[in-house]
Amino acid sequence: MPGKASPKHVDPRVKRTRRLLREALVGLILEKDYAAISIKEITTRAEVAYITFYRHYESRDQLLMEVLDEGLADLRVHIDRLAKQSDEVALETEGRLIFEYIQQHADLFRILLKSQSVARIRSRVVRTIATTYQKSCAPLERVGDRTTVSLATHHIATSLLSLIEWWLEHDRHPSPTEMGKVYKSLIIDSTLRAVGALSASSV
Repeated sequence: MPGKASPKHVDPRVKRTRRLLREALVGLILEKDYAAISIKEITTRAEVAYITFYRHYESRDQLLMEVLDEGLADLRVHIDRLAKQSDEVALETEGRLIFEYIQQHADLFRILLKSQSVARIRSRVVRTIATTYQKSCAPLERVGDRTTVSLATHHIATSLLSLIEWWLEHDRHPSPTEMGKVYKSLIIDSTLRAVGALSASSV
């Protein structure tokens, strides 16, 4: 199947072609709505033959998902580390690292957040982030009610993406350090307090 080969065994020419297609798609999305982009436009900008696209990808969505998956891999590492922290200073530090990563990959997140046409893919990202917290967040692991945990982690994931969106719209101000504090206070602390209150009321 296209796009399934292990990166360790991909021919350098194949890697180059995929990179050109990914870069072409990113450039086009920053110029126009994703729904309006044709595969012909992608291959023309990448300067590869139209038929070549289908040797590597089954669809435009698969290409976009590869772009997002590669870019979000490091972010998921940061989130996983963050979820395991309990010390307040460490939480702020890890929050800062998340926003520093976003600052370095602003185009990726503009793509993820700018178009309703990628709502299905955005939903997949939300589920991935939520699952990370379900597996790694120590305070949530102690909560017996799985429904409460599911709601809490979904809230964290969607709130994080909304906070990123706001930050990008405001030209990445305030600084990542300040956003780390906002993230901890507005999302993590408030969510854990709410979960604690819900757990206490159900006892």
